[in-house]
Amino acid sequence: MSSGLRHPHPCAPRRGLALLLAALAALCLAQSASAQAGSEAALKLRLVLTLSRFVQWPAPVVADQPLALCVGTRRGEVDPVFAAADGQSVGTRRVRLLKAGGSEGCDLLYLPSGADQAAALLRAQAQRPVLTVSDADGFLTRGGMVELVLVNDALRFDVNQTALRSAHLGLSSQALRLARHVQD
Repeated sequence: MSSGLRHPHPCAPRRGLALLLAALAALCLAQSASAQAGSEAALKLRLVLTLSRFVQWPAPVVADQPLALCVGTRRGEVDPVFAAADGQSVGTRRVRLLKAGGSEGCDLLYLPSGADQAAALLRAQAQRPVLTVSDADGFLTRGGMVELVLVNDALRFDVNQTALRSAHLGLSSQALRLARHVQD
């Protein structure tokens, strides 16, 4: 005798994760080298925000608290593409854009290559639960967690597991599988 209730298939949660992974993989598809800088910035922003969904934050992270995205600047101005992220939804959280170096805490720190005081901003976040991301060459060797890399006209990313662990953060194994390189 059936109660009429359908039990979800045990793989149902994996399907949702598979859709998120497909979205992340789509971000890694070919990006024309001749594309406008705004398009490249938009792609980087989408990748940063998508990666934030796969971060294992230390407790207590409240699902409805804002996701503080701090952005380093070049010549004092935040890229307009990143500025437009303020108020966007990432899962159940709304993005709150902050200029890096302020007194408020960050969940994510994005440092574009050539950002003002990038080394000092990165040092200030050391061992704090802040996901640090940059497109600067050698970012991982300076203690960064995720380095965005343009390879054969595709945006990819490398991961520094040591830096993640020292900040008490994790990145899901599904996201790590999509990384170009994972350093331990």
